[in-house]
Amino acid sequence: MRTVGVDLAAGERTTAAAVVVWNGPTAVVEPPRRRCADDELIDLLAGLRPGERAGVDCPFGWPIPFVRALTAHAAHETWPGRGRPGADHRATLRHRRTDVWVRRQLGPGARPPLSVSFDKLGATAARWAHLADALAARGQEVDRRGTGRIVEVYPAAARLRWGLAGERSMAALRRAAPWLGCEPDVEREYDRDEHAFDALIAALVARAVARGLTRWPTGEDREAARIEGWIHLPEPDSLSRLPREDRGRPS
Repeated sequence: MRTVGVDLAAGERTTAAAVVVWNGPTAVVEPPRRRCADDELIDLLAGLRPGERAGVDCPFGWPIPFVRALTAHAAHETWPGRGRPGADHRATLRHRRTDVWVRRQLGPGARPPLSVSFDKLGATAARWAHLADALAARGQEVDRRGTGRIVEVYPAAARLRWGLAGERSMAALRRAAPWLGCEPDVEREYDRDEHAFDALIAALVARAVARGLTRWPTGEDREAARIEGWIHLPEPDSLSRLPREDRGRPS
C-alpha cells in the first residue's frame, strides 16, 4: 500500500508531492514530484485505493468566527464585533480550534501554525478548496476531520514530535527511521528541495493516521473540525512504529 504527501502552495512552482510504498516491516520512498499542477494532484489523490492515505500540508478550512464575520459583512449585517475592542474581536477570527490545540501541544518556542484568515496562507487554502471540490466530483470526498483517505497535516510540527526539528535532512530522517529505503539519487533530490522533503514528512504522517497514531478531534473540536479542518499531529514516539500493521481509524 502507499501513502502520499503533498506540500501545497498557492502556485505550482513550490508545490511538491511524495509517495511512500509500504511492504511489511519496510517502506520505500519514490522520487519526489515537483512543480505539481492541479491536474497532477487531482489524479494522484483521486487514485488513492482502499487502505491508502494522503497527508496534505494546507488548512482545510477557515475559522468559523471568521466565516461568520465575512458573511455578515457581505450581507450588510451587524459586524459580530460591534461594541467590543477591535483587537480583541480580531483575535477571535485569527485561528482555528486545531491551530490553538497544536500550539498547546508543541509548547513555547515552537513555531505555531500560521493564520489562514490573516496570512498569505489563505491563498493556498483557496487552492485546496478548489482541489477538494474537484476530488469530490471524482468520487474522492474529503472529510475535513480526516475520516476519509485525505487528511490535513503540518510537517514542521511532525518533525518536532519525531525529534527531527533541528535538521531537515534525509540522513537525520533515516537515522530515526532505518526501515525507510531510499536510493542515493532520490535521497539527494529530497535533500535539495525543502518542499519535497516536507511532502515526504506529510506522507509519513498519513501513515501515522492509518496506524491510529495521531490525535483525533473530540467533543466541540470534532464539530468545529467538520468546517475548519483538523491537523493530525503524530504521537512523539510513533515514527518507529509506522511500518507495523494498520489499526484503522475511529468511526
